[in-house]
Amino acid sequence: MSKLPVALIVSIFLHVLMVTVLLIGGSMRDAKPTPELSVPGPIIEAVAIDESVLKKQTQKVEDKKRQERLKEQELIKDIERRKVEAENKRKKQAADALALKKKKEQQIKDKKQAEQAAIAAREKLKKEKAKAQKIEDERKRKALEKKKADELAKKAKEKREREEKVRKEAQRKKEQEAKERAEQEKALQDQLKEEQAARQQRRNKQVLTEVQKYEAMIKQVIQRSMIVDDAMRGKSCRFNIRLASNGLVIQVKELGGDALVCRAGKTAILKADTLPVSPEPDVYEKMRDINFTFAPEL
Repeated sequence: MSKLPVALIVSIFLHVLMVTVLLIGGSMRDAKPTPELSVPGPIIEAVAIDESVLKKQTQKVEDKKRQERLKEQELIKDIERRKVEAENKRKKQAADALALKKKKEQQIKDKKQAEQAAIAAREKLKKEKAKAQKIEDERKRKALEKKKADELAKKAKEKREREEKVRKEAQRKKEQEAKERAEQEKALQDQLKEEQAARQQRRNKQVLTEVQKYEAMIKQVIQRSMIVDDAMRGKSCRFNIRLASNGLVIQVKELGGDALVCRAGKTAILKADTLPVSPEPDVYEKMRDINFTFAPEL
C-alpha cells in the first residue's frame, strides 16, 4: 500500500465506507416490523420489543461505526504514518540520490580537477625541465665561452709576457748599449776635457804671456807719453782701463796710488788715445777691462 498514491488509497477507503453505511441502513430498514392487525394489548408489547431491539441494533451499529471509525482513524493514522514514512523515505532517497549525484559530480569534478592538476603538473614539470635544460645549456654555453675566453686570455697573457720579456731584454740591451755609449762618450768627453783643459791651460799660459806682453807695451806707451818728475821715483798708481777691440781707450779709472803718478799716468793714457791690444779674441777678452799697476821709470 505504501507504494500506491495516497489520494487513491483515501478514495478507495471512502467508497468502502459509503458502501458499508448503505448496507447497514438497508438492513435496518428490512428489520422494521410490518404492521399487522391484532388486538390492542399485544400491539403495545410488540412495539416495546421492537424499540429495544432497535436500540440494541442501533447501539450495535454505533459500536460498529465507532469501531469502524477507530479502525478508520487507525487506518488513516497508519496511512499518514506510511505517508510520512514514504515521504521521509522519498526525501531520504531523494537526499541520498542528490548526495550520491553530488558525490558523483564531486568525484567527476575531483577527477577532472585531478586530471587537470596532473596535466598542469606535467606541463609545469615539462616547463621546469625545459627551463632547467635551458639554464643548463646556458651554463654550458657560458662555461664554454669562459673556457675559450680564459684560453684566449692565457694566450694573450703569455704573448704579453713574451713581448714584455723581449721588450725588457731589448730595453736592457738598449740601456746597456746606452750605458756603454754614455761611458764611452763620458770617457771621450773626459778625455776631450782633459785635452781641452790641457790646451786651455797651455793657451791660458800663452794668453797670460800675451797679456803680459801687451801690458808691457801699454806701459811703454804710457811711459813715452807721460811727463815724469823725480818726486815720482819709487812710487806707482793702479789703473782700470777699458779698451775697444781696436785699442781705443773707452774709460780710465784710478784705483789707488800716488796722486802725482795717478794724475800724470791718466793724462798720458788719454793722450795716447789708443793702446796696443792683441788681435787674438781670447787675449783681447782678458784686456778689454784690465787692471794693472804703473810705476814710472826715472
